[in-house]
Amino acid sequence: MIKKLLQLIIILVLIPLLAGCSVQANKALDAQNAAVILNDGRGEAGNLLEEKAELEKERQTQLGEFYVPLPPVTAEPQVKTVKARGLYITANVAGFEFAEDNINYYADYIRSISGQSGQPPDTSRLAEINKLEKALAICESTEVNALVIDIKNDEGLIAWKSDIAIINQIKSNGTIPFQNYTKLIDYLKKKDIYCIARVVAFKDPYLAELKSEHTIQLKTGGVYQDRAGVKWVNPFDEYIWKYLVAISREAALRGFDEIQYDYVRFPDNAQYYNPVTEFPGRSGRDKDEGIEAFLEYAGQELEPYNVQVSADVFGVITRSWDDKPEDIGQTWGKITDQVDYICPMIYPSHYGPGIYGFMVPDQYPYDVARQALMEALERNAAANKPGGIRPWYQGFTAPWIRGHIDYTAAKISDQIRAGLELGIEEYIIWNAVNNYDPLMFFYHERVNTGIRKSGEDILARTPETALKRYLEAEKNQRYSIRYLLTPLASRPDDYDEFVGELEKSQLLKNYEILTIGNNGDGTYMATIRGDYASDTGTAGIIEVQYKIFLEKDVYKVMKM
Repeated sequence: MIKKLLQLIIILVLIPLLAGCSVQANKALDAQNAAVILNDGRGEAGNLLEEKAELEKERQTQLGEFYVPLPPVTAEPQVKTVKARGLYITANVAGFEFAEDNINYYADYIRSISGQSGQPPDTSRLAEINKLEKALAICESTEVNALVIDIKNDEGLIAWKSDIAIINQIKSNGTIPFQNYTKLIDYLKKKDIYCIARVVAFKDPYLAELKSEHTIQLKTGGVYQDRAGVKWVNPFDEYIWKYLVAISREAALRGFDEIQYDYVRFPDNAQYYNPVTEFPGRSGRDKDEGIEAFLEYAGQELEPYNVQVSADVFGVITRSWDDKPEDIGQTWGKITDQVDYICPMIYPSHYGPGIYGFMVPDQYPYDVARQALMEALERNAAANKPGGIRPWYQGFTAPWIRGHIDYTAAKISDQIRAGLELGIEEYIIWNAVNNYDPLMFFYHERVNTGIRKSGEDILARTPETALKRYLEAEKNQRYSIRYLLTPLASRPDDYDEFVGELEKSQLLKNYEILTIGNNGDGTYMATIRGDYASDTGTAGIIEVQYKIFLEKDVYKVMKM
């Protein structure tokens, strides 16, 4: 009803009048148009706006302290979609004053040091340029076209003055570092820079302190605190969902193109706290089902606001399976199907010794990024309606890592290069203090455009290597690998159901590939001789055919 009503209203409004309007001007124009149409008292337009006014009254009653109005009737109806290449910006930096003259000066400086302009760099004013101006200049003079801005941070604090009743009641926006948000958002709109609102979800010590009934509870009484002494709100709690969605709606109304949920998970160290904690509202669900349900809810509730929805996930989620062994509520397949973008944080410094074969993964930014993203691509290819992959790349040096390297512009861009070679054009750079070397974005001559060989899928597998991987998984009962390699139409979506079916099938003890050939239509047929056994005894040696073909640019294997 809401969506249909908004669409009808938008049709009646002169959308072209919006060109060049600021955030505040949009609000004023909405009120003006509404008054004209309502006072006219004629035709369907007046009726529709009267219905919208009634709907808002109903929503105020239903949502109560979480009420946020629907978008103005003059809002753009389209969801903005771009290939986002972004920088992370804290609310404090986003709140800095900025001057376009300073931005243009630093943009010219970037063009000089990168060789774009052919002019010697002017260094006379570098000390005058603040971090925000530098970030905006990077957007002006490089491929960067997006900013991720903290709206709700890791402390649970809201970055700006809010019109939401619950926020004003609990005063979670007491510091308001991003007070003059309209100036920056209007500039971003003018420059066509994609705006992403970072909303930290379930790590919220501020709300947890004030609303202890909505936290992760200790079975013996009291509130659970993680190893750092931080209290987390309960991800199964729908009160928390409403709070997060209200913040997200307001960000959408104020001009953000996308809502990105970070810490959309349970605390780590689950092995310790699972036996001593409880989660009201869990109702027997697994943790990843709770996260899936929240993201589904958020997507539905934000649909009238014409924003994209994304979720940050641990880098290790590209390689773990079914929320194990971490048990933090993040399973790739359950998240990617609920969002427009899934954003794995594949920082090499965050991987332990031995991961991907490297004793110090931090020393290998290109290789770690490439292997992690190949895993991400394989998981997305096994999902029905996956979100786009937009990784977070490491934009900082990690001196706490023994054997770490300096993350120079070249080392940072090695990660971007790895993604681009796999067809992943989007990314976000994380640097907690917002220091970004603009030279990291001049890497294109180092991109290996011929890295993918003829006959290989995006994971560098041939039909034969895909078949061997499948057969080894069948032989060793590696169900997760078989799930990823099985075509979507040939298996149930539910992993547990898939495993249940396989457990009833014959067991492959040994095999030999007899033939494998190209059908000429992009598919391949293979014949194997397999030694099978079943619960009732040996099934004997038989010949079995398999079909191998590309699905979502990944070779899949189907037993005929």
